[in-house]
Amino acid sequence: MRVPSDWPHRVRAGLLSFLRRPATIVFLVASVFATVVTFPVILHFGDDIYGFPGDATGGVTQYWWWGYSLVHGGSIFDNTLEGVPLGSEWSQIPFVVLPLIVITPLSATIGPIASYNLLILSSFPLTAWATFLLVRRLGFGNLASAFAGLAFAFSPYHIEKAMGHGNQTHMEFIALTFYFLVRWRQGGRLRDAALAGVMAGLQLWMDYSLSYVLVFGLLAFFIVSALIPEDGPWTPRWIWRHVPAGALMTAVAALFGPLTLLTAHRPGPGSLGASLGAVHRSIVELQIYSARINEYVEPWHDNPLVPAFVKTWEDARLHGSSWIENSLFLGYVVIVLALVGLVLNRRRFPTALGIGIGLVGAVMSEPPMAHLLGVQFNTPSHYLYNFISFFRVYARFAILVMLGSSILAAAGFAALQTHAGGGRRQLLMLVPFLLLGVEFNNMPPTHVTSILPAPAEYTWLATQPQGILMEYPANSGQVPLRMETEIRQYMLYQMVHLHPTFLNESALNGTVADAAAELEPYYKPGVAERLKAYGVRYVFVHRADYIAAGWDVPTTVDGLTYVKTLDGVDIYLIG
Repeated sequence: MRVPSDWPHRVRAGLLSFLRRPATIVFLVASVFATVVTFPVILHFGDDIYGFPGDATGGVTQYWWWGYSLVHGGSIFDNTLEGVPLGSEWSQIPFVVLPLIVITPLSATIGPIASYNLLILSSFPLTAWATFLLVRRLGFGNLASAFAGLAFAFSPYHIEKAMGHGNQTHMEFIALTFYFLVRWRQGGRLRDAALAGVMAGLQLWMDYSLSYVLVFGLLAFFIVSALIPEDGPWTPRWIWRHVPAGALMTAVAALFGPLTLLTAHRPGPGSLGASLGAVHRSIVELQIYSARINEYVEPWHDNPLVPAFVKTWEDARLHGSSWIENSLFLGYVVIVLALVGLVLNRRRFPTALGIGIGLVGAVMSEPPMAHLLGVQFNTPSHYLYNFISFFRVYARFAILVMLGSSILAAAGFAALQTHAGGGRRQLLMLVPFLLLGVEFNNMPPTHVTSILPAPAEYTWLATQPQGILMEYPANSGQVPLRMETEIRQYMLYQMVHLHPTFLNESALNGTVADAAAELEPYYKPGVAERLKAYGVRYVFVHRADYIAAGWDVPTTVDGLTYVKTLDGVDIYLIG
């Protein structure tokens, strides 16, 4: 095949055409900023992750097994190297469809760490791009829409989520669901309502809890849309137009349900109802993991520019939650622009939609028992938790507040851009972007965990004959959250040593948890014999963690043969 002589000009023209698309520019800018936020992950893509030990490392462990089992002919639903010989109990871990489909082949080809990083980094440009499309479809200009997209994608809440809850960082499906509904409203084409159902279904395949949030956002959309006609006066006929669209969207989204249930509850002990009952949340937990109005306006605690005394004050008022769930700061530049949009914007539907989505999110994110003017009253979560028992973090409804505020901020941005006039004065519209970058910055320090190279004890184990590994602390019962993090660290390095382990990722609950509790401490009389009966060959004692859990660390134990200490880990053989 002959190559045209003018191919360089064609390539350059095609590239310029590509870059002239504003949505593409937003995607690229968000991609670059994502590498800054997560730096230096981009330099060590297969070794480091953005975030800290815990949920993040637990995700890497799952991705490793998915890829490993695909290559070695195992089941992606049951890690046969964990919990040996009692069982991995992976049926207790709910999976979601989209990561399972996408990450499994990625993990097998580029590795679990790079796959996890790709999941996290891609969430920023995809969320910014989808939000840009939504806001532009609402009638705002490219620059205002870009601001809204970047404000939503790089909100402190999203950046914090990226440090641990990878699936929940992909909020693009929420924005795209609204985008196609706005297209349906403007054009009346039912295929757009069907596409909105596809986006809602993909959100269900990405994360269950955000799907729960989306349901109430959609309720707000249909109420606002029904009350404000696209053109002309309001008529009852306009309301009834929403019925087939809503029904079609729901029917299409429901098609994603069966596979969702299949991956969420896989074959194993108990029933789906029993599993849901096992994770029923008390009303105390709902009170903890809900939002407070002041959290929307308090400066982000992770921003290095925030004074230490302000951070101390914020920590004292965290009401038992974590910053991954309750970093809800909207940004002062977003708040100011949203207020300007409320005053100066003349587009009724975009304004009402921003208010409606934000208001629903604010009400739903409130604690189950709230106070107003000294009067205590129950909020929606107080009643809903009896029916939706697995959902405890109502602070996640703040996503709707952030999306609604971003829409209103775009309205304010567009109004100020019009008042700025032409020429060089338009450069003033770069100021909100710069202020946003200052407010939504949390570096230094970096927030990165180095996974590879592996600790010395696991590198040593990789060279030893096959045998079951038991690590301590195993189930100290002192600080459950710390114990969970420690166990996930144990499981993480199975991808390095490839030995079966006695513990599993569910070691705080279930059969393995009960057995592990009976095996503490490792020097208790009879424990070595029980470990031998289980087939355990190697015992690791993480000295600092074991002392912190309240135990001693003797190296002379009947039934255990001390081998060596590597990087603070005592290594024993059974026998």
